[in-house]
Amino acid sequence: MKWATDTIAGRTIIVLLFGLGTILGFAHYLYQKGIEHEVAVGNIERVVDRLIFLSDTITTLAPATRDNAAHRLSGGPIELHWALKPLATAGGSLDAETKALRERLLERLPKLSDGGLIVGSTRISTADQGNDPHTTLLSFALADGSWLNVTLVKGVGRRAASSSIFLSAGFGALGIIAISVLMGRWLTRPLEQLAIGARQLYRTSFNSDLPETGTREVRTLAAAINELQHRIGGLMTARTQTLAAVSHDLRTPLTRLRLRSARIHDLDIRQSIENDLDEMEAMIDAALEFLKTDKEAEAIERVDLRAILQTIVDDAVDAGHTVDVKAPRDLVIRGRHLALKRALTNLVQNAVRYAGSAIIEATYNADGVRIVVRDEGPGISEDQLEAVFEPFHRIEESRGRATGGHGLGLTVARSIARAHGGDVVLANRTPRGLDAIVTLPTAAPAVEASGTSNTARRT
Repeated sequence: MKWATDTIAGRTIIVLLFGLGTILGFAHYLYQKGIEHEVAVGNIERVVDRLIFLSDTITTLAPATRDNAAHRLSGGPIELHWALKPLATAGGSLDAETKALRERLLERLPKLSDGGLIVGSTRISTADQGNDPHTTLLSFALADGSWLNVTLVKGVGRRAASSSIFLSAGFGALGIIAISVLMGRWLTRPLEQLAIGARQLYRTSFNSDLPETGTREVRTLAAAINELQHRIGGLMTARTQTLAAVSHDLRTPLTRLRLRSARIHDLDIRQSIENDLDEMEAMIDAALEFLKTDKEAEAIERVDLRAILQTIVDDAVDAGHTVDVKAPRDLVIRGRHLALKRALTNLVQNAVRYAGSAIIEATYNADGVRIVVRDEGPGISEDQLEAVFEPFHRIEESRGRATGGHGLGLTVARSIARAHGGDVVLANRTPRGLDAIVTLPTAAPAVEASGTSNTARRT
């Protein structure tokens, strides 16, 4: 049911069904009322013709035989009685059909307008047989002064819906749904292509424009996105060039400071100054590494994540850390090899830096690839789980400068993952430990994911 309200095609179907259904229902109502009016007019005309014919017939008979003849001529909704006095009494409210009948009789027999026509109810009513609302009693005078009393039974109309109406309505609804689906698909396909192209922007250069096809609105949106990505590319290039220029200019005074510090005879002061200079250069290099873009330098290709993880594990083991990896034999996606390696390396380095060891688990799921880097460290407070992804943000209590880092590792990892259409999130474990969860989309696994385990430890 969500599809019907959450998509253009579904809303198109609802609007068309409601609009056309309302119009068809109103048209059917008007048609039905018109048919009923025509039938009522036809029935009144037939009743008037028959009453005139019967009154003329009764008039030609002898008075002694008129009542019996009236009984014999009765039939259907009309029951006749001949008498010297009228049996109907005027009064009461008359429905529209009865009023139309009286007016038509007066039009056909103008001589009855002088009191010769009485339309109303029976003169005498009892407790068991009162005035029946389904009957009309008419008394109209004959030429010799006697009266013909007519009890007219009103027909109760029944609206019986024909099966053909439901059949035609069903076929009409199916036709509306089919047309709506085609219309919705025709309208939404350019939007879907635009969304796919927008998601693929990272996998192309900033100079690769989205195709400007479809309706005018879609073309305008594609043109706006193309203009936006060109502006973003220009801003990123200008930012990197500016920082590169600043870093280049800073290296000259840093070099002079380093040369001057060599003249200081106090070894403790000289070592402190050199440490500060080293940290400043490391911060400049980290900022440059964070800001630089390698979109033009590295192409999109098939990336074996298992091989990347194995390389990261080997490097960590060579550095004296304990790292485990559990991943399918063939964990392949499309992406940028160096960027993905950099992101995963940052997460593993964070784990071994603050917890001393790490466990990497990689699996396929319905959305793509899921990689979890687990450590047994103290974790992060819940209110800091998102803040640590901000550039240069660090938690001094557990991850201060003494442990290394400049607060860019997690920022870079998330930026790369999101650029590939995925994400990186952190989650605490109970009773201790932290999970860095990486999700990356992939079209389909190259082979069925069969888990294997590789453990490398060095103390």
